[in-house]
Amino acid sequence: MKDLLSGAGEILRRLEEEGGEAVIVGGMVRDLLCGFPPCDADIASDAPLPVLASLFPSGRILGPEGMQVFLLPFGEGHCEVFPFPRGGLRDDLARRDFTVNALALRRTGEVEGSRRALADIAARVIRFNGPGAERLAEDPLRALRLARFAAVLPGFVPDPGAIRECREARPSLERCAPERVGREIRLGLEGNSRIFLETVKACGLLDVLFPGMPSREFDFSRLCRIQEGLAREGAPLEVRAAAFFPVPGGRPSRSDDGPSRAEETLLAWKWSARSASEAAELARQRRLPLEAPDPERTAALLEARGTPFMDSLFLLSRQYCAGEHHFRRWSENRALYVSMAVRALRNDVLPSGAEIMKKFSLAPGPLIGELADAVKLRRLHPGLGSKEDAFRFLETLLRQNRNP
Repeated sequence: MKDLLSGAGEILRRLEEEGGEAVIVGGMVRDLLCGFPPCDADIASDAPLPVLASLFPSGRILGPEGMQVFLLPFGEGHCEVFPFPRGGLRDDLARRDFTVNALALRRTGEVEGSRRALADIAARVIRFNGPGAERLAEDPLRALRLARFAAVLPGFVPDPGAIRECREARPSLERCAPERVGREIRLGLEGNSRIFLETVKACGLLDVLFPGMPSREFDFSRLCRIQEGLAREGAPLEVRAAAFFPVPGGRPSRSDDGPSRAEETLLAWKWSARSASEAAELARQRRLPLEAPDPERTAALLEARGTPFMDSLFLLSRQYCAGEHHFRRWSENRALYVSMAVRALRNDVLPSGAEIMKKFSLAPGPLIGELADAVKLRRLHPGLGSKEDAFRFLETLLRQNRNP
C-alpha cells in the first residue's frame, strides 16, 4: 500500500506544481478508508491529456475520443488519470456509480465527499450515488458491478433499495461491450461466488447472463453450493464456468445446447478461446466420472485433452456427487484415470511411424497415423508392456482390416 500511495502522491505533486488540480478518487479512497490493500490508483485532474503525456513519458493515452484516460504504470499496479468533467471535482463525484466510490483524497490528506458516502463506508453499504435509474441509464453494467462489489468487498452488502432499483429498471446488458460483462463476471466469481450469484439473481439478471439457468430455488441453491465447493478447491475459472450451463441427458455430443452455449457465451465475453473450449468440454463430459467406468471413452478423452483437463473434470464432477453411489463411481473412475495417466508416461512402448512402416512393409499414408493413434490408446487401456506388445496389437489390427 505504501508504494502505491507514495506513487499516487508523487503524481499529485507533479500536477499541482504545474498549477493544476489533482485528487485521488474512487476505489483507492474507499479501500484506504476501509483498511483494505488498494491495487490500483485513480486520479482526477484538470490537466489536459497532452500535458500528462509530456509530464509522464512512460504513460499512454487510451480509449475512444471523448472518453480517453491516461494510463501510467508503476510498480506492480497502475494509475489511471481522468480529466475532470466540465463541472470539476464536484461534478466528477456526483457522476460516480456508488456512494462508496464517490470520494476524493487530496495530497493535504483532506477527504472530499458527502456525509452519505462516508456513512456508507462505515456501515459497509453499497448504494447508488443518486437515483439508481439515472446511474443505470448512464451505464447498465452498474447492476452487475453492484453484485461484483458485494462479492469482493469484505463485509459490504448491497442496499435493498439498490437491488430493487436494478430489478425495476431491468437494465439491458446488451448495450454493454461483451468484454466488460465478462470482466465483471470474472471478478465476481473470484470473490464470494455465492454472494455474487445471489445478488445477480436478486437483481433479475441471472437468466440474462446464463440462459437456461435453473429457476427452482432448490436447483439454484445447489449451484451456489457447487460454486462454493469449487472455490474452496481452488478451481480455475473455466471449471467454475462449466457449472453454469445445463447439460442434456444421455451421452454427450457436439450438438448439445448447454456446452455449445457455454462456448459461445464465453467467447462473446472475450474469455480466451482456450478457456471457452475447455469450459464447454468440461460441461459436456462432467457426468463421465459419475457413470459406470468406460475405459475406451476415458482413454480417448485423456489422449485428446491431457491430464490437466482430466484433473479439472474430476474436480468439477466431484461437486455433483449425490450419495454413496456417485462417490463410489467417482472413486472407480478416478482410479481408472490414474492408472491411464501413469501408462501415458510409457513412451518407450510406442513404435514410431517409420518403425511401423518398416515392420509391416507399409507405404506412407493416412493408415500409418491411424495405427499410431490406435496404439497410443492401447497403451492407456488395457496397457502395453513393451514395444513388442505394441507390434502384436498392430498386427492384429492389420489382420482385421484385411479380413473384415
